[in-house]
Amino acid sequence: MDWRRRSVVLSLAVCFLLRSQSAAGDNTWDLTVEEDSELESELKTLNKPYVKSFKDEYGITYDCVDIYKQPAFDHPLLKNHTLQVNYHPLRQYI
Repeated sequence: MDWRRRSVVLSLAVCFLLRSQSAAGDNTWDLTVEEDSELESELKTLNKPYVKSFKDEYGITYDCVDIYKQPAFDHPLLKNHTLQVNYHPLRQYI
């Protein structure tokens, strides 16, 4: 066999083994009750509802979140971060 045929056979064998392991259910997570409740509380803090929703003339729905309540600001390093917005539309041409 040449190296191409060997690599194809080897990759098919690896795919077959990985698929059989995932079908057998060996990839389940064993979480304790404490870990599960901690995970649930973290998910509740991440899943913030939108504040305002509106549709444009094309039927596209936009869900808006207050700029200071964005999920990115939940990161521990950004807890006390103040947003600084300096935008001038003509500044790029000056």
